[in-house]
Amino acid sequence: MPIYTGKTIAIAKQAAATALGVPTDQLTIKVIQEPRNGFLGIGRRAAKISAEPVVKNKPAAKPTPDQPATTSAPASAHSTTAPRFATSQPTAAPTDVKDGDELDPAVIKAHHAANISKVRNAGDQLVEYLQGIFKDLGVETAPTITQVEAHAITVDVKTPAPGRVIGRHGQRINALEQLSNVFMNYHGAPKTVVMLDTADYRERRRQVLHDLAQRAETEVVASGQAVFLDPMPARERKQLHKELENNAHVKTYSHGREPYRSVVVAPQN
Repeated sequence: MPIYTGKTIAIAKQAAATALGVPTDQLTIKVIQEPRNGFLGIGRRAAKISAEPVVKNKPAAKPTPDQPATTSAPASAHSTTAPRFATSQPTAAPTDVKDGDELDPAVIKAHHAANISKVRNAGDQLVEYLQGIFKDLGVETAPTITQVEAHAITVDVKTPAPGRVIGRHGQRINALEQLSNVFMNYHGAPKTVVMLDTADYRERRRQVLHDLAQRAETEVVASGQAVFLDPMPARERKQLHKELENNAHVKTYSHGREPYRSVVVAPQN
């Protein structure tokens, strides 16, 4: 059956009636997708239905004088003829799937290309979404996709006012990054990691975290006490753990719950 969409199921049904040229009460419909408003535009989706006109049963054709109706006589209780049964044709056996087909390089390449396409399409929608947010905040921006991978995308937010994009201690850009991850999940690219950047902020931040790890190590060794760092995104926590993972004097672990989860640098023993 053809598929029709609308903001509500009633609107989708009316669209089907208009397209098919029949009243809505003469339609057979099946709801494929319930509508949802979403949150801040994320997760919004239209109603989807399939529809077709109601098929009325036609009366049986009357026999013509030249073709009288025939009735089959009931089988005699003493009939010696064996009853005849309809036999179905044997179903063709399914094609065997060879071992290792899922590892076929051509299949892997096709899946990879499909994932890239999904991330790219959702990323184009994300760019428009971010432009709308910054416009509401009064910040002139031009978000641009700079890198696309199967499950990752980087968006560079070009702006004459990078400080307003970054926010205090990176709070605004980090919050928008989390929102962007949710956006991608709801728009056909689940489990995609989004990185928002502006004016090389992420590279400068990596250097800051490197210096922070060195200072924390020095303080822990000197005082013998653990150091609790400020809350930060998962990507930054991962960098700090990696910076000190092979250190013979200190160890690291995360503490707290998102979005206030932070890294603790403690003595090794």
